[in-house]
Amino acid sequence: MINKINYVAIAGDSGGHIFPAIRYVNELSQIKNPKNILFITNNAGSEYFDQINSKNVKLCILNSRNKFLFILNITKYLIPLFLRNRKLIIIGFGGFITTPVLYISKFFNIINSNKIYIHEQNYIFGLANKINYFIADKVFTSFPSRKLNKKEIYVGNFFNSLDKDTEELNHNYINILLLGGSGGSLELNNILLSKLKNLDKELLNKVKLSVQIPINYFKKYQENYLKIIKNINIFKFNNNLDYTNYDLIISRSGSGSLNDILYCTDSVYFVPHLNSRDGHQSL
Repeated sequence: MINKINYVAIAGDSGGHIFPAIRYVNELSQIKNPKNILFITNNAGSEYFDQINSKNVKLCILNSRNKFLFILNITKYLIPLFLRNRKLIIIGFGGFITTPVLYISKFFNIINSNKIYIHEQNYIFGLANKINYFIADKVFTSFPSRKLNKKEIYVGNFFNSLDKDTEELNHNYINILLLGGSGGSLELNNILLSKLKNLDKELLNKVKLSVQIPINYFKKYQENYLKIIKNINIFKFNNNLDYTNYDLIISRSGSGSLNDILYCTDSVYFVPHLNSRDGHQSL
């Protein structure tokens, strides 16, 4: 069992929640003892543990598919944590799993004096953060507002590190990148496939595609693309992308993608996911 923890970060469900949390953990571990940092996530977050720089950061993976069992397991895990540690700094980055953790920590404030924060990366608060807002001591927002409420602080979004090894591209080709978020985007891939069918073969031979596809659809979409174009790289997640290298980027309009891509280039065509909750990508 964990003996000493000072900082807790919680995130799950999607890259939009998980990547800012990991960025926070990495920055925090440079100025605080990483052994005193705990990152709580679910199976989705565990896929990105290789992005955490320090091996000393404590990790907790909780399966959140069965909501009742999740709440039961997280309660069993948190009770010893809160009994052994006082004055925790706890920040939730979104996703269902943050809500029970933050509310249980609020209950223990009778004896613990924990500080509870949330970070919202979207223009509109997600469902979990709408609930978490009521108990948060401070709320960090990624988008400016004309009138911030008393406990809201505008911090902007988290950048992915630019200090990393990046891919090398062959600039004899027209390099095109399609990004669909951490879960990929079948919608964007279908649009691109339909457009490619109308291009001249001579032009297609000059194009090199890099496309993000959900792992479960790799084989199907790889076959569909190869019927049209031979120069293609398919990936689920690539941390070594250099947006400045591409002649054109086609991307969903998640806040992380908007933030990182526009910092590097304006050679991008954003397509908002219109079915996103509250239409936040359109905004």
